[in-house]
Amino acid sequence: MESIHITDSIIFGGSWNTPKIRTHFSETNRIRGWIEIMVILAEVQAEFKLIPKKAAIDIRRTYDSLTVDEKLLLEVAADFKKTNHSFIGLINAIKHRCGQNEGEWLCYGVTVQDVTDTYMSCVLSKVRRSYIVDIIEIEKLLIQLAKEHRNTIMCGRTHGQPGIPITFGYKVATWLDEFDRHRQRLLEIEHRLEVVQLAGGIGSLSSLGPEALEVRKTFSKRLNLNSPLISWTSTRDRLSEWLNILAMITSTGDRIGQEIYNLQRPEIGELNEGFVDGTIGSITMPQKKNPEISEHLGTLSKTVRHHAAHMLENLVHDHERDGRSWKSEWLIIPEATMFAGKSLYLLTNLLESLQVNSKKMLENIHATKGFIHAETIMLALAQKIGKQSAHEIVYKASMSASEQELSFKEVIFAHQIISKRFTTNEIEGFFKLEKSTGVCAEMTDLIINSINYSD
Repeated sequence: MESIHITDSIIFGGSWNTPKIRTHFSETNRIRGWIEIMVILAEVQAEFKLIPKKAAIDIRRTYDSLTVDEKLLLEVAADFKKTNHSFIGLINAIKHRCGQNEGEWLCYGVTVQDVTDTYMSCVLSKVRRSYIVDIIEIEKLLIQLAKEHRNTIMCGRTHGQPGIPITFGYKVATWLDEFDRHRQRLLEIEHRLEVVQLAGGIGSLSSLGPEALEVRKTFSKRLNLNSPLISWTSTRDRLSEWLNILAMITSTGDRIGQEIYNLQRPEIGELNEGFVDGTIGSITMPQKKNPEISEHLGTLSKTVRHHAAHMLENLVHDHERDGRSWKSEWLIIPEATMFAGKSLYLLTNLLESLQVNSKKMLENIHATKGFIHAETIMLALAQKIGKQSAHEIVYKASMSASEQELSFKEVIFAHQIISKRFTTNEIEGFFKLEKSTGVCAEMTDLIINSINYSD
């Protein structure tokens, strides 16, 4: 059957996922993973004498010799179409391959959600560790950029307009600081996210006998997952937290991408995506070099944020299980997770090849005609006449310079109140760029030195 989803497109699918992450969510691996969980569960149940040991051995033998191929998938699909039950087709397919009546003991006393939630925890455990590695790689690139441009002066902007000077290293350090918090979040969520689901039909574990809690603990240990204190079939905050962390991670990528997107504008020209020869920006405008990666970081992030909002809706459950909420996770969690993986991959590529035009940064500061130093002059004057009065004087001087199309320095030197209170050398000092960036460099150092991977 030909796929209609863009993520499965032969042409465009690579824009939405990476092979490393996609493989975790492929149908073949999902079905194989579900069966493996059923096998491990049967082995644990046999140890606690809930099912015959012979049944567990045969179920394991069947799994070890099983090929999850198109034939099996079509068999399960036909049963799903017939029964409209998401799992009975798979159970029947395995049962028919087991010897005699051993397959009768598959999923004894448990339900679909026990298997599917547990499998999702197993997958997200692997992905979480992978994303930590990816973020560390991004952080190393950001550290390198921040160190290299610790003292590279550029125009700081608020509301899209020139404000006062900062350093590019400082800007990069804010990205680094944010990403390191995301790394910490991925570390901290481990014990909440990587949790077994073994609840039975309603969560009470009544079907697993008096040692049900020990059964669950043993099952969890076999899967290298945490054992919950209570069943969580209707409690979906674990997965909502995961998606919201992904939304924050991709939003930081989007923030960086949007910054590069804006600073790549030819009239600004301070940053550029690394250009690969042969890349086409437009089929009608041959000269275009578009910030394609930066743009796509935004596309991916918007979609992940949407899925995170959807997942918050799933926190509202009816009673002990609510298929309306639960089953939508089968769609949104794999998609959001794959999109986040692609975002991290693209951001790594973007930072590796990022072009920094420090000369243009300096030119853009000079293009402000000195207005970028207005705060420095106002604060110095405030020491002599008070802040509000100083603000009014410098404000009027700024407006006058703009109206007359004069440089800010010309107006300041000619201003009677200001020129009477400062010497020529002092006024010249107000316009020295090397003194205008505050403690940007020092804060950059603090962030770089705070990164610690021993945790």
